[in-house]
Amino acid sequence: MARLRKCRSSVPQGTNLTGKTNAAFLGLAASFFAAFAASAEEVERLVVVGSRAEPRTVTDTAAPVDIITGAQIARTGITETSRLIQALIPSFNFSVSTISDGTDAVRPATLRGLYPDQVLVLVNGKRRHNSALTHINGSVGRGSAGTDLNAIPPSAIERIEVLRDGASAQYGSDAIAGIINIVLKRQTEATEVYNYFGETYQGDGDQRRHSVNTGWALAGGGFLNLSLERRGRNRTNRAGDDPRCQYSDPCTLTSGREAAFDRLNHRFGDAESDNSYLAFNSEMPLADATLYASGIWSRRDTQAGGFYRRALDRRNRPNIYPDGFLPMINTDVEDASLTVGARTQLGEWDVDASVTHGRNTFEFRVTNSLNVSLGDNSPRSADSGELVFGQTTFNLDAVRPLNIGLAEPLNLAAGYEYRRDEYEIKAGEPDSYRDGGENGQDGTPGTPGIQVFPGFRPENEADESRHNHAFYIDAETWLSERLRAGAAVRYEDYSDFGSDLNGKLSARYEFSDRFALRGTLSSGFRAPGLAQHYFDNVSTQFNVENGVTVARETLTARNEAAFARAIGVEELKEETSFNLSLGFVARPFDNLSLSVDAYLIEVDDRIVLSSRLGGDQIRPELQAAALAILNRDYGFNLADISGLRFQFFTNAIDTRTRGVDVVAEWSHWLDHGASLKLTGAANVNSSEVEGGIDLPAGLTAGTDLFSANEVGYIESGHPRQSYKFQAHYLLGVHDLTLRLNRYGSVTSNYDAVRQTYGARWLADIEYTHHFGADVDWTVGVNNLLDTRPERNLPENSFNGIFPYNRRASPFDYNGGFYFTSLKVSF
Repeated sequence: MARLRKCRSSVPQGTNLTGKTNAAFLGLAASFFAAFAASAEEVERLVVVGSRAEPRTVTDTAAPVDIITGAQIARTGITETSRLIQALIPSFNFSVSTISDGTDAVRPATLRGLYPDQVLVLVNGKRRHNSALTHINGSVGRGSAGTDLNAIPPSAIERIEVLRDGASAQYGSDAIAGIINIVLKRQTEATEVYNYFGETYQGDGDQRRHSVNTGWALAGGGFLNLSLERRGRNRTNRAGDDPRCQYSDPCTLTSGREAAFDRLNHRFGDAESDNSYLAFNSEMPLADATLYASGIWSRRDTQAGGFYRRALDRRNRPNIYPDGFLPMINTDVEDASLTVGARTQLGEWDVDASVTHGRNTFEFRVTNSLNVSLGDNSPRSADSGELVFGQTTFNLDAVRPLNIGLAEPLNLAAGYEYRRDEYEIKAGEPDSYRDGGENGQDGTPGTPGIQVFPGFRPENEADESRHNHAFYIDAETWLSERLRAGAAVRYEDYSDFGSDLNGKLSARYEFSDRFALRGTLSSGFRAPGLAQHYFDNVSTQFNVENGVTVARETLTARNEAAFARAIGVEELKEETSFNLSLGFVARPFDNLSLSVDAYLIEVDDRIVLSSRLGGDQIRPELQAAALAILNRDYGFNLADISGLRFQFFTNAIDTRTRGVDVVAEWSHWLDHGASLKLTGAANVNSSEVEGGIDLPAGLTAGTDLFSANEVGYIESGHPRQSYKFQAHYLLGVHDLTLRLNRYGSVTSNYDAVRQTYGARWLADIEYTHHFGADVDWTVGVNNLLDTRPERNLPENSFNGIFPYNRRASPFDYNGGFYFTSLKVSF
């Protein structure tokens, strides 16, 4: 296929309009492949992320890009955006955790072995805001606050572009691991009504999804596309029976109240959730400009359990719960974003100006619980407060061709960005945090606060903001008939920690039409998150101490809190990174493509959440002052420092991540007009913590600031290998897809015994029958062979109650899941 060159593009990030020349080319290509291209992914796929020059096919880019098409999304039978990306992209991981507070509602998503806040998410090429939630319990991504991809409904998505390359110099902070660009639908030809139902082999975890997507053509070639979606999921539970004494210890389990007690008293699995979505995407051409707007709104209500409080537990009030209780965390997550902008031409420049505002709120309500310090008058439920994150971004981008004496014009882009971030912590109602002074049933002072998630106190409240200005220049051209090169530089200045300058070089050399080398070299950075600066609370966290799981009230101290300064915690600064990518793309045959890309990512001064430390690890001469601050600012009411457990954010470590991505696609005609497409993809990676760990001056020498547990999340909490194979067979109205996913081993250090959980293969199958062009009926099974993660060792199973690793499993514990769906277009 001849190379198509076009140096100037008036197309904004996130669109697939490519101008008259490209449109004509695509029309010819579409006609040529019409018989074979029954689904959208069978044609040459254009991407816009990673370059501000013309859109390119996935095999014609200088950096590796993956594409998930709308047809692929429909065939997965997966209702969550993060999970469907994981099913199709090997370098993307969506770890499963349970009994982990807010993380049960918004789980961490990672790319190339880095953390959620080190990947930048765009929607239609515009920066998307982060979640208000910070993961502070034991899970992959601990200490980070990433973007909530599940706030974007699949019914609104046209395609997903995943740039597997550092791009801070092009797009700004957070783009260390790469970029995920969600492109919203533009279609105006039909109204699509979609209904879906599925459940596990065990008959629980019912999932329902009902959606409508429709579009209207507007005057002058404009459009308006609208999506409405409702989605629900019932909980799953894979917990084992609780063998412990419930009413007295020792006890006889086979008589009296103990014999009658229902020992399935925990919830171990997916949380119950109810979700609503609204999304739109639109354009309106005018005489000299094109106006555009898009927006997404979602509300998700989730309920998850904590640890069961036994009747004999000091945290129980038998007069309220004579048989003990399972406290429930109810999270109401509301997410909204709106982008408005205009594109026009000023002389030789194609100019794009836009404003994007996004806001995420995360409200906690605890039910079926109590505040033991309030005695028998304690309420059973309380609002524990709210987290809020908001972001407003203004972008001004301009691109033009520039003749500088080369064979081809230089594609020059320049732009300015202003961004304002806002972060709030709102206190809960008083009974959610206050100390009523009553003792527990063992005679010791009752722990204040509603159990499972004590409310944010007025002392924890925050209302903070910052802003930054950024300027960039991005250039790309053909230096010769076969060599294309690009360079970008970006300067950013933040109001709270200073400025940063980053650059990127990229090159692609085409030895022939069938083989090319490509590579990039860049520096990057990530600004400290506002939550990492200002998150502040006391929560119930469970630690393994001498082989026993013990509940401890744990302080997460904000970076600039008086307590943090008293023990020598320094002010946070930005992370800096070095990225190197080198690979090749090949097309040895017309129907076979192959890409192999190796990468190296070094991150210095990486921001992490420390281990949970004890008060005796504070230097003796500072302990009295630290204790006074704790009692004054957090209401601990501690007589001595020994009962304290605390953690904080700090630039403590440097890391190195290395890996290789491989993607191969083969398409073939079969007899009787059938087509077969085979896809194989693999990611092999390794992350290591390098060098020493910086210790605040106020802690005693030898303090394990970032323990083997925490190092383990970074080095072995993600699968080091991920392999994906897919076969898609199409014959007339028959459409069959088979998938095999191999998730590599992960290691958990957080339990009583270090344990490695072996690799597992999962198989999926989906069959779609096309009743003409307007009705698609699908049946399928995900995890066909009912594969489960490796079981916990007895020492790590919490008395046999937790059968699997609850902190970092790369796939869920639910086993086989069957589903059916019906899509009707009219």
